[in-house]
Amino acid sequence: MRDYVIRRVLGMIPLILIVMIVAFAIFSLVPNPFAALIENPRIKKADIERLIKAWGFDLPWYLRFFKWFSGVIKGDWGPSLLYPGSSARDVIARALPVTIRVMGIEFLLSLLIALPIGIISAVKQYSVTDYVVTVFSFLGMSMPTFWFGLMMMMLFSVFLKRPSGAPLLPAGGIMTPGLEEAPFWTRFVDQLQYLVMPVLVLAFSSVGSWTRYMRSSMLEVVRQDYIRTARAKGVPERLVINKHALRNALIPIVTLVALSVPGIVGGASITEKIFNIPGMGSLIIAAETKSDYPTAMVGLMLTSVLVIVFNLIADIVYAWVDPRIKYS
Repeated sequence: MRDYVIRRVLGMIPLILIVMIVAFAIFSLVPNPFAALIENPRIKKADIERLIKAWGFDLPWYLRFFKWFSGVIKGDWGPSLLYPGSSARDVIARALPVTIRVMGIEFLLSLLIALPIGIISAVKQYSVTDYVVTVFSFLGMSMPTFWFGLMMMMLFSVFLKRPSGAPLLPAGGIMTPGLEEAPFWTRFVDQLQYLVMPVLVLAFSSVGSWTRYMRSSMLEVVRQDYIRTARAKGVPERLVINKHALRNALIPIVTLVALSVPGIVGGASITEKIFNIPGMGSLIIAAETKSDYPTAMVGLMLTSVLVIVFNLIADIVYAWVDPRIKYS
């Protein structure tokens, strides 16, 4: 196992480098990466030309890549062209905790709901419970998040009111303005009401797909000979499902969960835009549309590294879940 992990980690280094080179080459096709600064009347043309030279945009893209990459290694990720006066690292540092908060809660909530429901649906195949779960699963998988988000906003922020006349839940944002210096619990309770709608919108979609994966995996396992043998020996059904079937049914789910973890950092751009959440998803989209090349590159690099790392983690977890798998 140790030799396998070392080989995989060493193999990740050129893979990450290739991903960054390809991404950099694509971003180099942007005709004017300083367009966002040119639109700002408070920035002088001479300052823009100085930045172009300082960041090597007067060089070929492959020479510019090595200049950018050496800066990344030194911790200098470049300026944010979308937010003049801020570095790309500072902009990412502000958006990342917001996305982790929203996507992390959604991720855990989806797992806690989808896995048990998928197991119950498989065990009670073709029952009323199974049909109800199937309907809601397909509804969650097919419903557009932007439409569901708007419907949630209309329901909880327009139609439903508190006794004071204020909306039951805030329509967007992450915290009430002016509470930045408030005590921790005041800010915690305030932020919870802002998280309810975006978390529910994201979780409804994730629960639908994860439930179907869990149901299909469990159905495949419960039809195996060793499950029938365990039942024939008189093993209680609870032990058959929880001890014998569940562990093997979780094997394909490991990949699904591991590949979903980078989404906690990458964010959900559509939902973040709808609810005006200043997270990574909306930041990366804004950086790409406004040609904020340094910020977009850092966001892409972070997400790519996490995808590669969690692929390795999934392979390692396979050996723990399934003793038949051996890495040498």
